[in-house]
Amino acid sequence: MKITDIRSMLLRGPRLHLPGGGKGVINKLLVRVDTDAGIYGLGEADFYMGVREALGYIKAFLLGRNPLDICPMVSEVLYGTLAPHPQDSRALDREAFTPFIPILDSSPTAVPVGPIVWAISGVEMALCDLAGKILRTPVYYLLGGKYRDHVQVYLDRSAPQDKENLDAWKRMAAEAAEAGFTHIKFDIDYTAPEYTRDVWNRSIPPGQMRRIVERLAAVRQTVGWDMALCADCHRHYNVADAIRVAQELAPLKLSWLEDPTPTANIDSCIAVREKSPIPICVGEMFTADIFQGFIDRQACDIVHPDVIFCGGLHEARLIADYAELHHMPMAMHGNGGSLATIAAAHVAAASRTFLGLEYHFIESQWISEYVTRAGAPLFKNGTIELTDAPGLGVELNTEVCRQYLAPGESLF
Repeated sequence: MKITDIRSMLLRGPRLHLPGGGKGVINKLLVRVDTDAGIYGLGEADFYMGVREALGYIKAFLLGRNPLDICPMVSEVLYGTLAPHPQDSRALDREAFTPFIPILDSSPTAVPVGPIVWAISGVEMALCDLAGKILRTPVYYLLGGKYRDHVQVYLDRSAPQDKENLDAWKRMAAEAAEAGFTHIKFDIDYTAPEYTRDVWNRSIPPGQMRRIVERLAAVRQTVGWDMALCADCHRHYNVADAIRVAQELAPLKLSWLEDPTPTANIDSCIAVREKSPIPICVGEMFTADIFQGFIDRQACDIVHPDVIFCGGLHEARLIADYAELHHMPMAMHGNGGSLATIAAAHVAAASRTFLGLEYHFIESQWISEYVTRAGAPLFKNGTIELTDAPGLGVELNTEVCRQYLAPGESLF
């Protein structure tokens, strides 16, 4: 069996709850890997700059390959190989790469970050779905088997639009609890943005700090102590203010404080963790080798990979396993829609120290409906219930996809 095509399809539709409240538009990019046996797999990538160009490179690189060689193909795309290179690589038709130049000894971006890893994440997801269909088994068995049948979801709430109204915070929290969710997250940078004095200096002035505490305290008062509550700093703050916000929020007993300082500075994260009474969670954009540095130096308490950014399902499992060896739990960031969320649930089920899987788009129903699962809704009582269907256990909802095709796009 050989790979015969790698295609993508862009969906565009309303996002009914933006970070910080309000409404907007969002894109969702689906990926399909076809074979000469007529079996195909579905995946999802994020529609970031350069991802579609990277998909073109990957398509030319993987055409004609065995679709079951998932990890070798991902490793070859991201890291290259030693000369004389695998026979499949040396036999490539160079013209197929136009306008891309094939690079056999490293990632086409020289280092395995950015669009190439975001694109291969979607392709790898589709390859996992394809492998499960070929072997007639759920993907979680390909990842070593499941520790759990239900995967806990944590709902990203960011902030209500009417931030100065404490009742709006209470309502948002209560609605999540009533829908069956037992874990929710809010965004520090959107909690009281009207009190930001300087958008550049990475600080939290006293008036803003007071309102952050007041508004999140209203959430805690509403949902009680049995609801897991966490907060995201979105990599915005200096070390001193990140420590200060952790200390001020400590009485609310947050499950974690996420990405407190700019992205990949290990020393800054260590400095915050050493003085934070709240566990520190990092890594939504990290690959496995970046996580290694944070884990080895104990720069965090919880790792937080995303299957659409880290290189796919197997890379996420590698991160989870390495963290487990260091007795660190794993939560899962979720920037994807329903397809990526279900794919991440397979990783979560197969990872021993999993805590919770993020979902952003509960108000935007179409995002939860562009794939379907026989006999299973996307969420049930705040969890994703795993099925025994082969692959990821999903089918494309062509009616929804056709309705939300972006201009110029065609249905798979």
